Amino acid sequence: MLTLHIFTEERSAKNVFDEILPKILPDNVSYNVYPHQGKQDLEKALKTTVPTISRFPGARILIIRDQDNEDCKTVKERIREFIGERCSSPPLIRIACHKLESWFLGDLNAVSQAYTKVRPEKYQNKKQFRNVDSIAHPDRILLSIIPEYKDRLPKLEVSERISMCLEITGNRSASFNCMIMGIRNLIK
Repeated sequence: MLTLHIFTEERSAKNVFDEILPKILPDNVSYNVYPHQGKQDLEKALKTTVPTISRFPGARILIIRDQDNEDCKTVKERIREFIGERCSSPPLIRIACHKLESWFLGDLNAVSQAYTKVRPEKYQNKKQFRNVDSIAHPDRILLSIIPEYKDRLPKLEVSERISMCLEITGNRSASFNCMIMGIRNLIK
């Protein structure tokens, strides 16, 4: 039996994986999500916990991190350096461009199902929504389109609500689609 071990930099990503993985994983694959308290906490786990878990029979490793304002290739290379040659199972590294909230903007129908006052048709044809991964601060855009929140986006609550409605196909976020495809390839 395979087990997919997912290392994230924040709890809100766990909400996403807890919703989408049961939709895409076959019955013979289980999973565990290990959320961390930010990038530095995740980086510590990359040096110790990831190599240890990679030795478990049937272990598959996925590391997901926000791009933020960094270069994707640089972020991936730094993650590889933290892990070094210590992993028994080669890890799959995926970067959410720019942040996890881009995945939500990529599925505006999910946002409108979670927040019924949001009208996806108002945004879908706007230029910035055609390539949601290019939006530097997708959390700010979500804050501006969800009328329930005025000053601050409660990321954990938002990820819980929207994740339940996310579709596996049709997302406008290339990084979301790349992550889904990577998971499918990793568990083959």
